[in-house]
Amino acid sequence: MSMLTRGRSRFAALGTAGALAASALVFAAPSAQAAEPTAVSRALSWSISTQFIEHLSTRTLGGGATFDETAQTFTFPGASTAVSGDVTTYSYGGSVRGAFAFSGTEYYSVTIAEPQVSVDGEGDGEITAVVSATNAASGGNPAGSTTPARVTVAEFADGTVDLGGVSATPDWTGVLPSGSEEAIALGIVTSPTKPENPVGGASFNPDFLEQLTSGVRAHFYASGATADPKKPVASFIASAVPTVTPSTLATSYADGVDVRIDGAGFNPSTQPGDAGVYVGVAPADADIDFNDREAGTAAMVAVDWVMPNQFTDGAFTKFLNLPTAKLVKGKEYAIFTWQAHTYSNPSQDTITPVAIDWNALTPPVVTPPVTPPAPAKVAPKLTLKVTKAPTTRKAGRAVLTVKGSKGAATGKVKVQVLKGKKVVKKFRTASLKKGKLTIALPRRAKGTYKVKVTYAGNASYKAASKAKAFKIRKR
Repeated sequence: MSMLTRGRSRFAALGTAGALAASALVFAAPSAQAAEPTAVSRALSWSISTQFIEHLSTRTLGGGATFDETAQTFTFPGASTAVSGDVTTYSYGGSVRGAFAFSGTEYYSVTIAEPQVSVDGEGDGEITAVVSATNAASGGNPAGSTTPARVTVAEFADGTVDLGGVSATPDWTGVLPSGSEEAIALGIVTSPTKPENPVGGASFNPDFLEQLTSGVRAHFYASGATADPKKPVASFIASAVPTVTPSTLATSYADGVDVRIDGAGFNPSTQPGDAGVYVGVAPADADIDFNDREAGTAAMVAVDWVMPNQFTDGAFTKFLNLPTAKLVKGKEYAIFTWQAHTYSNPSQDTITPVAIDWNALTPPVVTPPVTPPAPAKVAPKLTLKVTKAPTTRKAGRAVLTVKGSKGAATGKVKVQVLKGKKVVKKFRTASLKKGKLTIALPRRAKGTYKVKVTYAGNASYKAASKAKAFKIRKR
């Protein structure tokens, strides 16, 4: 097994998750505040070792890492916190490159970047980092370098852990036993002049040593040199970094956006009087004064309060609904967190982008129902027969038949009896039955009359009319 993976099984999975979460943005407190909040560190403070500082003293800092000359300490800015089971991983950004140079010539260097501190519930853990090293050609030895890789720099036990983070002094004595296979594989061998090497097994983690070029390794284990007291791994303080991970559960125009919010690394009470945190969603570019609680919550599309009893080891889960009506299409939104209830300090401030599927929020297109065109009407055939002519004493009758290519007709019929152009009898409008209508012709004075029918039509037939003359005789 390669020593690059030795001893990492317990913390490696969460360390990777912490690195992936490192893209979360850390919110800087708004500039306009009613009172200056108490400064709270969210960083890794670590000297690495006195030997690193004093011997590899040509330093190059990157990614926001800083060095305090007075405290002789490096500060790596906080990036994220991830929790898996009883293991918490604090991830930090930045890098430091320490080099030894003399008379304008650089002989070797070590770079430590993006450190992570993983710790379990018992206070045991490790520091990992992306490590690389270089060696200039010297003393007949060729130049060398290593490809940057994440390795275990040091392990520790019985660290002090609370919601604020973890502090510990990493292991040193007994880490790499003299004469062990690991020591020999690293080129650290015993000899008559060095019967114990490393002395007392004192060393940084073997994974770290393997990631260095051979010419610089001796600065990170007890080699019997006068500089040995400066070589032990330095104590560190790893502050918790509040981190938010959003998950969009559902998106629709009718119901808006349902978001799950998982927080880690939070402290519900960093100052006396604190009571949890607020979590809300607002435009990502919103300038919010959290000192004004009413204005701060009013600026949110949705907001909720995470009460102190809703945290478990600094972690919480909340669900928010973002109503469609409160969202501006195309605008970028983010999840904000801040200390409740009074804004005592910015230690719980975060801003994390939240993705919104605007296509899913587009109003549905309502298509009106298509009414099929009415079928074309045809002209009916009207047959009107006087089957019994009336007399001056007795009524008669006529029969109307209405039909055509679409069968027997239905509908209303108006009937009139005329003498010349004068209507002498107007019947109540009647309905066809199976395309027929029997008409009673009233008795009248003798003479020539006319029965006229007017068919109103229906969905299949056009309107039509028909007239038939008849004579009334005296009886």
